Amino acid sequence: METQQLQVKIRKDTGSLKARKNRKSGLIPAILYGHKQENLKLLLNENEFAKALDTEVKMVNLTWNGTEEIAIIKDVQFDTFGKKILHVDFVRIALTERVTTHVPIVLYGTSQGVKAGGILDHAMKEIEIECLPTEIPKNIRINISELAIGNTVHISDIELPANAKALGNPDAIVVSVHFAAEEKETPEELVTEPEIISARKPEKEEEAENKD
Repeated sequence: METQQLQVKIRKDTGSLKARKNRKSGLIPAILYGHKQENLKLLLNENEFAKALDTEVKMVNLTWNGTEEIAIIKDVQFDTFGKKILHVDFVRIALTERVTTHVPIVLYGTSQGVKAGGILDHAMKEIEIECLPTEIPKNIRINISELAIGNTVHISDIELPANAKALGNPDAIVVSVHFAAEEKETPEELVTEPEIISARKPEKEEEAENKD
């Protein structure tokens, strides 16, 4: 798998105020951990990291002051609008050790069921897999051309790279096609006006009024 090189800086100052200042300067707070080594707080160039994300890269080579560390992108935190990168987590790896990571699921083709008027439900957008760092795929592609109404693809149905293993419930639904929900109209003859019930006075009160 392709490795993206990223130049980083060691972050010494902490706190939300300092983090906001760094973000305004185009620097993203990050952390590197794993392999029973000390956690390192880092700063990334926002534009460079955004370009790396666009390539769907998972493995990165972090460099600073003559030091290099190979890691995978474990987590990326965005703002509430999903646009601004707030924080990044990196995990150290060894190229000979298997790792777990999430890989996007990409659908291609036009489902037979959709052509017949069905609705495509892409329930799972990414899948967690275990494999060697050098064998992490950019994405998992699923051909849905033969998917008819009533058909479902589960995790266990996905074809993965030779040495990769899918994690999670094998029966979990990845994508399915079902009938479009039909709106049921209430027949006019079943629509009735609400019955108005008048309050009736007790018989004793009526007798008393008749005597007056």
